[in-house]
Amino acid sequence: MRVLLRVVLLGSLAGCGFHLRGAAVDANVASAYVRSTPNVTIASELNRQLSQSGVKLLDSATDAAVVIDLLDEQQNNRTVSYTDCATTAESELSLQVRFKIVGTGGKLLIEDRLARATRTYLVDTNNLVGSNQQAQLLTGELTTDVAQQIVRSLSASTRTKPL
Repeated sequence: MRVLLRVVLLGSLAGCGFHLRGAAVDANVASAYVRSTPNVTIASELNRQLSQSGVKLLDSATDAAVVIDLLDEQQNNRTVSYTDCATTAESELSLQVRFKIVGTGGKLLIEDRLARATRTYLVDTNNLVGSNQQAQLLTGELTTDVAQQIVRSLSASTRTKPL
């Protein structure tokens, strides 16, 4: 009985289009060009996400079905709470990227918009190296999360009409 229940549950999840958040998203775009300003560091992660989604990455905007402009990036680290000794107990990392997506013929698919993510972590004053490594790992997660948000936005904007 339990096996049958599991099979029915898994079948219903597969039938509804459920997929893990980290899984590639069908971007409905044949080719793309990612253009970024020098202060934007997520361009390589965005290119990786697009490649996983089956998008051909081009070296110029002339033949691309869409151009993704990464306009600005801001990373912040702020203290969320303090210990009784007035040292940092929790910190919050945030990353936001301003972007827009232009289709063929200069048609604006997504206007100037922000993709942002935040993570909070505990700061161990007895293990600052570990806390710094944790912050570096979370920064990588933020970069992946923001890049996935941009790919999902691209997918949503081209869902009805593939480019």
